[in-house]
Amino acid sequence: MNDTKQSLHERLQDLKERSGLSLRAIAREMGYSQASSIQRYFSADYPETGLPAPFISKLLNALPGKGTPAITREEILTLADGSVAEIQKKSPSLPETGVPIVGEVAAGLWMEAALFETENAEESTISYDVRFPAQSQFVVRVRGESLNKIAANGDLLLCVDYLAAGIEPKENDLVLVERSRDNGMTIERTAKRVIKLNGQSELMPESTDPRFQDTIIFREGDFDHTEVKLKARIVMVFKPL
Repeated sequence: MNDTKQSLHERLQDLKERSGLSLRAIAREMGYSQASSIQRYFSADYPETGLPAPFISKLLNALPGKGTPAITREEILTLADGSVAEIQKKSPSLPETGVPIVGEVAAGLWMEAALFETENAEESTISYDVRFPAQSQFVVRVRGESLNKIAANGDLLLCVDYLAAGIEPKENDLVLVERSRDNGMTIERTAKRVIKLNGQSELMPESTDPRFQDTIIFREGDFDHTEVKLKARIVMVFKPL
């Protein structure tokens, strides 16, 4: 059916079914613990003709890249109310090409820093996230099982560089972490979840693999001269077929 003839409810339901996710799973991807937090938006009785900006922002973290064919950011944005549509009109244009794949993330491997980066960036089919500047975005490929609760070996992570985007890390962010030693000559690159415990930031594993269960205390440096850096926020996971 043509999108212009479908109701908001029908279009949202179509995307839900295409994603293969339950309402509870979508809610969890959006950062909620219960399906009831988003149920009213999926109801046929929802009275509005568009979805509010906060809901759209969270939905953009949950559905794009899911399903066959993969759900696109543009499809989500067509569900937005007028205020979000206006924001999109005022946003700077983003490149039409996909976000480049610039390297890998592979916990447990200490390597020369340059070896984590590809000599020539690959072009992906992943669209830029309209919430962040294009120059702050890049893609890395997961290598190994260090993030298998979230992403499997070979999956792609859309990342936003904190410094380039002008944003600060916050609690519950999934982050790309670099630990350096030997005066920065070698690094380990991994991904962790930011949590707050006893007034300090801790980086928790998102893996079931017993090799990657260490928790990292985030601070500028420690006594064995190992430096921890939060390089980027991971905003989306893509699973290539």
